[in-house]
Amino acid sequence: MSSKRKYGDLEDTCNKAIIQPNISRDSSGNQPRKGTVQEGFSWWTALILMEADSEQKCSDKLDIHDIPVEPQKPLDSDCCGTGCVPCVFDIYEQEVKIWKAECRKVKAGTSSDQQVGPILSTTAYKQFEIYDIKQETDNTFRYFIKLPEYECLGLDIGQHIIIRGKVNGHYVTRQYTPVSDVECQGHFEILIKIYEDGLLSQYIKTWQPTTNIDIRGPFGNLNYKPNKYRRIFMLAAGTGLAPMSQVIQGVLNNEEDDTVIHMVYACRKYNEILMKKELNEWTQFWNFSMLYAHSQELVENPNNKYRYGDRIYHGRITQAIIEQELKPKLSVNDNYLVLICGTRSFDKNMMNYCKNMGLPEENLYKF
Repeated sequence: MSSKRKYGDLEDTCNKAIIQPNISRDSSGNQPRKGTVQEGFSWWTALILMEADSEQKCSDKLDIHDIPVEPQKPLDSDCCGTGCVPCVFDIYEQEVKIWKAECRKVKAGTSSDQQVGPILSTTAYKQFEIYDIKQETDNTFRYFIKLPEYECLGLDIGQHIIIRGKVNGHYVTRQYTPVSDVECQGHFEILIKIYEDGLLSQYIKTWQPTTNIDIRGPFGNLNYKPNKYRRIFMLAAGTGLAPMSQVIQGVLNNEEDDTVIHMVYACRKYNEILMKKELNEWTQFWNFSMLYAHSQELVENPNNKYRYGDRIYHGRITQAIIEQELKPKLSVNDNYLVLICGTRSFDKNMMNYCKNMGLPEENLYKF
């Protein structure tokens, strides 16, 4: 019998096993037996267990709890449809491959927790320890994560990582861009907004110092080089500031880079501005300037302690604001790039505003 036929037979058998209500119970009808299939698991999980049954000694059978949990398939609505690289469905396909590889490791009796090779891997998760957590706003926190002494995470400017966590019996993933300088040694920092109904937020809420988290990467194709552009315009909202912060630090910390940066940053209120300490420092450089736009503070709030020199617009970012901030700084033959990062609706609006101005699509980059 060919291996292909044998594999297909096993798949058919496993699919039948999954829907049998009593297949996972012992003779007394109570707890699942080791090496058997529980109702509701995928045929791949069933296959791993059945193969383990046929290959391992009776005293060394796999327990269903030994098998890594499956990744959760995203909903169609989770895709923004704007050509993100990688798309949430691309990430899901990668997650399935990683999960199957982890299943094989468990079956073979090899540890998946060994930290070997480079600090990061795009195809396998590695564990990193949180050592500090600081609150930035009511619902946004900065997490400080350990690295080996004198070592960097290994990202290029504009790249991000993927973090996964177990929620309701499935792995859920999200993409995050560290806000620390890419050359930072011994640790890195990520900024995360907690959503009350967010899937991964339920897992992140459990984080505390000494928590180990699964990370893989790096991802992203900005390919920034010093002085590649004369000007960079940044349109960011909320935690969309994170990838911008990497580019800003890469430019300002390089004395040989004369790129001029101007950012329009949107958030609801003045006291919800993220990374305000860093933004205050960056505006001291000759080649960085910005405008704050507050959508829910239509007038100055007397309770706010405004920093002298901050340029503030009270209201949502509109076509007119984008033209006001970008047009005077653009010349006919200017070499420039517009970076965009925010919510799905924000990204769509900003792309449309820029295209309405006649800006070529090759000059626009959405994180």
